[in-house]
Amino acid sequence: MNNSTKKTILNALYILLGIVFILVLWWIISLSLKTTLVPSPFDTFIHLGNMLLDSYLWEGIGGSLYRLLISFIISFLCALLLGIIAGLCKPVYTFLKPLILVLRTLPTAAVIFILIVLTKPLFALFIIVFLLIFPILYEAVSSGIRNIDENIMDSLRLDGGKTNIRSIFQVIIPLSYPYISLGIVQALGLGMKVSIMAEVLCGDNFIPGLGRIIYYANQTSDMKTILSVSIVAIILIGSVDIILNILKRKIKNKS
Repeated sequence: MNNSTKKTILNALYILLGIVFILVLWWIISLSLKTTLVPSPFDTFIHLGNMLLDSYLWEGIGGSLYRLLISFIISFLCALLLGIIAGLCKPVYTFLKPLILVLRTLPTAAVIFILIVLTKPLFALFIIVFLLIFPILYEAVSSGIRNIDENIMDSLRLDGGKTNIRSIFQVIIPLSYPYISLGIVQALGLGMKVSIMAEVLCGDNFIPGLGRIIYYANQTSDMKTILSVSIVAIILIGSVDIILNILKRKIKNKS
């Protein structure tokens, strides 16, 4: 067994122990409080198993993922274009800095309510996710490019390839991948949380989503359902993180 395999097994073991620690802590809290508002992990996972047999949950997962995916694709394409330009051209980076700062500091709840009033609830859900994850993706792309070794950038500049499309996608973007992949994980995590929160605040009967399930569960103080939906959201984002890490390793092995 080589060192790489041992390291992978140890990391997996530490993650498993971390999960067990969270579950034990959760179980202790539920026992000490002795209230239905904090169900035990055992009861919650049984409830989640029952929910997985219901199409209502799958419709909610599909609705939330669909809106997140569409918003993410639009945000990523815009961030990639502007991030490349800003990363290669400092004046553009400086010019866009105030806009990105404003977007990063937007009060989420207030923006959601404003958008719901100004637009249809469905459009509001797309726009709010875009507004909040675009700055993260933009900063990831632009920062990744701006942190590339100066020697490499000088070589590209001497070869006249710094702004060449081929050099951008074959050299600059791959070298920026650690920043971009981290930005993607952060954007998807935040996007999922914001999307669910927006669905809860919207409370629209005709928009399927995990937030709608939480909204109605909250009306009846059904904490098992709220916790079950939260677990589903964590699993979805965790799965994306794992997939990106696998892709990152494959890219490293090829390079």
